Amino acid sequence: MTKNDILEKVKSFPPLDDTVSKVMAICNDENGSVGELAKAVESDPMTMANILKAANSPLYGFSREVKSITQAVSIFGMDTVKGFAFSSFLQKKLDLNIKPYGLNDKEFIALTEVQNSFTVNWMKKDRSKLDILSLTSFLMDMGKIIISNLLKENGTEDAFKAKADQTQTLLELEEVEREFCDISNEEITAIVFEEWNFDKNMCDAIRYLNHPENAPEEIRVYSQILQVVKTLTTTQQIDQDTKIANARSLVEKYSLDSTSFEEALKTQFEEANV
Repeated sequence: MTKNDILEKVKSFPPLDDTVSKVMAICNDENGSVGELAKAVESDPMTMANILKAANSPLYGFSREVKSITQAVSIFGMDTVKGFAFSSFLQKKLDLNIKPYGLNDKEFIALTEVQNSFTVNWMKKDRSKLDILSLTSFLMDMGKIIISNLLKENGTEDAFKAKADQTQTLLELEEVEREFCDISNEEITAIVFEEWNFDKNMCDAIRYLNHPENAPEEIRVYSQILQVVKTLTTTQQIDQDTKIANARSLVEKYSLDSTSFEEALKTQFEEANV
């Protein structure tokens, strides 16, 4: 399997649907409003249902019941709403069964919501970072979809999974991905982001997730935060206590906001029982 195979698979993705296109246009318009965004979401029953369900789940820790899509869009913010729009698009258009990583389609979607909600909860006191992190955290495992499809086509799913199940860190998993595909799932995700014309900073934040020390200085902290979130929610066969300990270690290593991190842990993994 070569990088050209990967690129061809990325280019074969279905075009973004009307809902995603409308949502992106409104969010990228400096004059775009919550009302316009809510109206765009209302035109897509799946996206609307997913947003309202998430708004009333324990994951995001909202203190009151959210009854209207306008209220939900206002609380979530535009960047998180974009994530839900893309998530619904993926559910409708792609095979999300990432068997080599041990997840079915429903588990994969649940994972994306956990990754985003934890990021949002962690960054509550520094919401400016969510311009890059909210959508990126929602889609950070996109590359695993492509790797899984290619492994299935090549009949190497089981061999890959056997090795992936033995890994304990993101770097070890990256080594297995490179052995089978010559590229990491994070690099593939960055390529997908580029195909979708995402902001360059989003592309770089995910591209350097496993190696934030190599990221441009202005992007490094975003890659570090994403690495922490992915370590905490990794698909690898590691018990949750170990994931939390590994994530805490990275928070300390990078001198990130540990107080908000612990508050997010309490909201998501203690109160929500995720």
